[in-house]
Amino acid sequence: MKQYDAVVVGGGHNALVTAALLACERWKVLVLERRGVLGGAASTAEILPGCAVNVAAQDAGLFPAALAADLGLTGHGLEWIRPPALATSLTGGGEALTLWRDPARTRDEIARHSRADAARFPDWADHLRTMARVLRVALDHPAPAPHDMTPRERLRLLRPLLRAGRLGKRTLVELLRVAPLPARDLLDDWFENDALKGMLGSTALAGSRHGPSAMGGAFRIIYHATGGEPHGFRSSAFVKGGIGALSAALAAAARAHGAEIRTGAEVERILVDDGTATGVALTGGEEIAARRVISGADPRRTFFRLVGAPRLGPEVNRKVGNIQLRGTTAVLHLLLDGLPPLPEAAERLAGHTLVAPTPDYLERAADDAKYGRCSARPHLDMVVPTLHDPTLAPDGRHLASIQIRHAPYDLREGSWQDDATRDALLAGALSVLDDFLPGMRDRIVDHRLITPLDLETEPGLTGGDEYHGQMGLDQMLFMRPIAGWARYRTPVEGLFLCGSGCHPGGGVTGGPGRLAAGEILRERKQAARLSGRS
Repeated sequence: MKQYDAVVVGGGHNALVTAALLACERWKVLVLERRGVLGGAASTAEILPGCAVNVAAQDAGLFPAALAADLGLTGHGLEWIRPPALATSLTGGGEALTLWRDPARTRDEIARHSRADAARFPDWADHLRTMARVLRVALDHPAPAPHDMTPRERLRLLRPLLRAGRLGKRTLVELLRVAPLPARDLLDDWFENDALKGMLGSTALAGSRHGPSAMGGAFRIIYHATGGEPHGFRSSAFVKGGIGALSAALAAAARAHGAEIRTGAEVERILVDDGTATGVALTGGEEIAARRVISGADPRRTFFRLVGAPRLGPEVNRKVGNIQLRGTTAVLHLLLDGLPPLPEAAERLAGHTLVAPTPDYLERAADDAKYGRCSARPHLDMVVPTLHDPTLAPDGRHLASIQIRHAPYDLREGSWQDDATRDALLAGALSVLDDFLPGMRDRIVDHRLITPLDLETEPGLTGGDEYHGQMGLDQMLFMRPIAGWARYRTPVEGLFLCGSGCHPGGGVTGGPGRLAAGEILRERKQAARLSGRS
């Protein structure tokens, strides 16, 4: 068999980051992707005729500019788009509240709803930016290993602690105070207007099945502001050509350094010999040898399907089985023959368009999912990418991609395989959209609904969970994916994880892929050093 230094299972964006960084170090790398398209949840495909549609992920605002520069992604066709509107919240009655990248314009906009909130918003934006900067320090480094803190680990931990300390002790204490709070409590401390609080609180729903009153929502608000300048909302940026263009640029960077990438190649199992990963076996029987196997799949799929529970032991099996994979997001893609009749629609709809009129509205939407029901009045998060990239749809048409929350993977009644269940979700989402954006329904030419089950069967997101595991404080830092194995290594020697189920977490961040590559390279150097001593 041809042997590689590393075989990477899956072609998601984190897996491609790992492959590119290892290839830069002259590793012989092979990436194996089951589907015909790269990117996983961050892929773009023709799922509506003549359209390039972002399948699941829409926004790459958390992807760090430094990583893009290190890999030379602009030289491989990556082009960022940052429209003037960050987000528009539809408040009903044809009214809307827009947050702009221009702070003065945002202040004037908020003042139409609350002068007090307009006066406080610049301080909020600074506060969010500062807390996100401190959290970024923790996210930029591998999670600590408190159960096994060797002298070398203590030295490695000192660097991020010093960086965080330079940002201010009071700020660090404030982050520790605020992070466990419900999003609602945090926003109630700052603002009076429900429309503004609903808009900002909607960020806490991403990566969780809970509403804004649940503990830990404030952490997710801060987490989603750790990319580029959040401007008081969340870090947001789009990619010309669709988000799949980011994955394509990552693949091109990996190939430029010698990595091989195969699509239509499904890994059936990871080969393990005497507790050590030795390669992979593909559907069809082909076996590929590798010194290291790196999985971009979620932890449960990796351990239970690809490795097999009998190889892990009861303690690891219990912990992996307890990982909360609870997808509650469906995606509705619409092809439109024009924009809805919203004043200044071309500007206001260029960022995120939200149905999140009040915190109570968001709470009720989450309550339905808590009991295994699709939300009767869901929270909607819509982007219209053709406003800044018309090439994504035929001339004269627009694409609208809508994330529907909450639509639970585990339904108490009905099944996602039933047309009646899918039709009910579609009808509910369109009804809400028509209430808050009158005339939108009349513009629809074609549509495609992606359910949580579709997200499991197509991009391979177990439980339909786009984050490879819920983004609660109990599943972050040294507890992600499971306590005792948060450093990308696994109980199987030579097997590593690099997907969103690892630290620092989900979203289009590239963070797990980057940190996993660093740990793998560091392990090789340590092994070479020990070998030299012997």
